[in-house]
Amino acid sequence: MRLYDGIVVHQSQSDDGVIEVVDDGDIRSLHFGTFPRQSCMSMEVPHTLTLTYTEAMMAALLLNSKPQRILVVGLGGGSLVKYLLHHFPECQIDVVEYREDVVKVAHGYFQVPEYDDRLNIHVGDGYLFVQEQFYKDDVGYDMLLVDAYDHIGMAASVGIQAFFDACTGLLTPSGVMSINLWGTNRPMFKQSMARINDSFEGRSLTLPVEDKGNVICLATKQLVTQSKLKRLKRSVDDLEAQFQINLPKSLYELTRRNRPIIGKLFF
Repeated sequence: MRLYDGIVVHQSQSDDGVIEVVDDGDIRSLHFGTFPRQSCMSMEVPHTLTLTYTEAMMAALLLNSKPQRILVVGLGGGSLVKYLLHHFPECQIDVVEYREDVVKVAHGYFQVPEYDDRLNIHVGDGYLFVQEQFYKDDVGYDMLLVDAYDHIGMAASVGIQAFFDACTGLLTPSGVMSINLWGTNRPMFKQSMARINDSFEGRSLTLPVEDKGNVICLATKQLVTQSKLKRLKRSVDDLEAQFQINLPKSLYELTRRNRPIIGKLFF
């Protein structure tokens, strides 16, 4: 039985599982031995975001459009990393990825740069890395992007209370965390949201991904006020042109789906 559309151009296996790279026309995909795609890349324009959930994760730019330092938990094929390197040439990016073989495939097949002064990739557990950074006095991130999945689901260590507590402590005052959650597993989703809201004192917004099971949660150190969202409505078209993603739609959906939190501001 054929598992994928396209051609398998790489296949390997380690103690952590299977890795497969599949080409289908211009699109190259990363799989962990199952049909769902862990990452996708346009081979003609590798820095663009081709999966809808990755574009939704970058709705974080609505809340902080000028990040100087970013932490990415979960590399995969590096879609978010390449996007950030392209749009924020002065930004410093730390990445933590649990699987060393995933890092090698990202370098070899997904055009993630191996040598770039702006990019530091660490192999290890996301929770342990965040805890370690939390205890450093000189570390603060303007943006945390958490997308840590294997072939089974979200890595357990990035869903515990201590992880979200440490994320709160790592963010700068204007910082934002964007995390990819799996909304179809309702008990796990509710548990994750409860923990996020506990760590961030309720300062969170949810953004379900259209026609997908993903739900993006944006959590902030500061309350998202009505005046900030009103200003965003005036500038969102400029942000869309700058960052080449559909931020007006994300802003509309954030407002519509989080009415109890942010009120009826626009409609």
